[in-house]
Amino acid sequence: MSTFLWIIQGILFLKFITVVFSHGIRPDPEKMKRGTQKWGGFTHALLGFVAALSLLASLGLALPFFIRSLAWLVPWAAALLAAMNLAAIGFHLSCRETPKVWVGLILFALAAFTAYGRWVLAPL
Repeated sequence: MSTFLWIIQGILFLKFITVVFSHGIRPDPEKMKRGTQKWGGFTHALLGFVAALSLLASLGLALPFFIRSLAWLVPWAAALLAAMNLAAIGFHLSCRETPKVWVGLILFALAAFTAYGRWVLAPL
């Protein structure tokens, strides 16, 4: 079970590192058009906040692989990602972006399972 959870953590790490780039470092104005129209100037601050949280959570998932004393971070980082994905689902629904809702649901399920798995099934 631990190996399976590490694989999921790796997938989540890679996905949310890309979120850091796509939402914070290099947001694509064309892809963010609906959100910008809906939320206005608040969008850029929100994207930066999402990118910062994604970076912290990604590091919280990956660093314990190298530094075992940080193992307590994993379930908290996974829980943060699960909560962020629930918020993202609401955001994408309000902007009528249906395909992104499905991605958010899948990522929520992976993050929630990882949090549960690291707290209950296979703690580090």
